[in-house]
Amino acid sequence: MSENYSRGSLNAISYLSYYFVGALVSTLGIVLGPLCAAFNKDPSFIGQVFTLMNIGMFVPIMLGGILMKKWGLQKPLVIAAALTILISALLFATPTLTMFSVAVAIIGACGGIFMTIGSYLVVRINPDEKSRSSSLIFTDFFFSLAGATLSFLLAWLFKMGASWIAMYGIMGGLGVLMLILTLRSRYPSTVAAEPEHQEASTSNEPWGRSVWLLCGALFLFLLAEPIFTMWTPGYLLWRFHMLPEQAALFTTVYWVAKATGLFLNQFTVKWMKLRTFLLICTAVGLVSIALISNSANTTVILIACGAFGFFNSGLFSGLMSYGSLQVSRSSPTLISALLTCGTVGTLLFATVSSLVNSRFGLHGAVNASTCAYALLMVTLLAGIACSKAERLHQGEAVAV
Repeated sequence: MSENYSRGSLNAISYLSYYFVGALVSTLGIVLGPLCAAFNKDPSFIGQVFTLMNIGMFVPIMLGGILMKKWGLQKPLVIAAALTILISALLFATPTLTMFSVAVAIIGACGGIFMTIGSYLVVRINPDEKSRSSSLIFTDFFFSLAGATLSFLLAWLFKMGASWIAMYGIMGGLGVLMLILTLRSRYPSTVAAEPEHQEASTSNEPWGRSVWLLCGALFLFLLAEPIFTMWTPGYLLWRFHMLPEQAALFTTVYWVAKATGLFLNQFTVKWMKLRTFLLICTAVGLVSIALISNSANTTVILIACGAFGFFNSGLFSGLMSYGSLQVSRSSPTLISALLTCGTVGTLLFATVSSLVNSRFGLHGAVNASTCAYALLMVTLLAGIACSKAERLHQGEAVAV
């Protein structure tokens, strides 16, 4: 049955959803200093406040399937966009620590709604597995694009004397753009039609150990990356006595390299085996984050930031795609499980890294990312060893 929906607008919503969440997560290290100065609190305290944002983001992602089944696609998007605009305006009117805590929790929840529905839309309008992998990677490009553009923009604004509230003015603007897009789009149903002869055989198909190992890999990836982006600027300021705009350059290089990698890797996965792609990216990423955390040479660290960004770029979408290939026909429940397990890493990173920072300092906080990446490599190797994707899809023209 053909469906009447606006594919171009739905792609734009997916891209903007990832840009919105990327704006929230990737700029934490840049906005951390101005927040500490404004509220006269130490970085560990503000890091714990950001846990509220991660909790807010996690809840709608965990309940995304129920949310979409009950309310469809447009209504949650409209509510989340309107809430973002409202809470940003309230934060401008009352820029207190209490209001900030409430605001980051609500905006985090809005980001969780955007990412859940944005991810579902990519899967929903790209039923072919190869095009889905490529589309997921290209959509993830906008997550990194947010880091590349906003890290530079915020560093410049703060240098010019802007308040931390500038960050949430940007989020309010993104909310306005999302509201306009969601109101003018046509949406598919939340139930994708499946061939009748496959329904009985796939509905009760067991996922197997490989799915859960890849869920663990996604958790570790989304634990490691935001720890790096949150603490690296402060670590560079502390260890090398840089100016804030110099430290911001390192994370900007990371995000620009990651955005470049995501743009190119949508083509790479079409000719390289996905498991090989994941192993190469994880190995280079592990070496790079170890150098960033422990090298005494700022030039080496800058180069490592670029390498880390480029090879780190395809891991989230690649792991999502490889996880979906562990069954003969991936379901929304499987996609939701992979996304939810990964988001637990985002939920915990601020708490875990803030505790490490309070006990071992900034060097320890940055090295927490190295430890998480080492565990990611071990988990990925175990997942590949147990993988059923190669057997299930060996007759298909799919890069696995």
